[in-house]
Amino acid sequence: MKTFATFFFAFFITAISAQETAFNQFYSVNKEKSTFSINLSASLAGSFLDDDDDSDLLNIIKKSSDFKLMIFNNQDNVVSKDFKKFSRKNNLKTLVRVKENNSNAELFFIEKNNYIREIIIRTNSDSDKLVLFGVKTKITHDELAAMISSSDVKLASN
Repeated sequence: MKTFATFFFAFFITAISAQETAFNQFYSVNKEKSTFSINLSASLAGSFLDDDDDSDLLNIIKKSSDFKLMIFNNQDNVVSKDFKKFSRKNNLKTLVRVKENNSNAELFFIEKNNYIREIIIRTNSDSDKLVLFGVKTKITHDELAAMISSSDVKLASN
């Protein structure tokens, strides 16, 4: 019985740690460089939208959890370099990359079993700050494409 209990406890701990998002792993390693961090639940994030807002966005919020916003001190681009290594190691796929003047924004995602499991938005400018926003989710490529295509944001190239 002790062996069974030990095995069950070890399996439970492994299952819990496997649920940690890659994004949270990045934060754990770089926590000392963070100047601000906040977690939001899906219900709290959804409360900022009313029912008349974009239905695709509401659908994604309903299928999401673990919203995390982090601001890092990025002096000498240390955190940016760490994030670049992290993105390669975790096979982050770049969906959108925007550069304007000295500001950058990138939208990454992690895909598992034909679902987008995490979305990470990275922004920075020539200041010494790096902002990351991560969302744990379970949406399809079609759902994400529908949200992006119905967005009011217009992209233009020079």
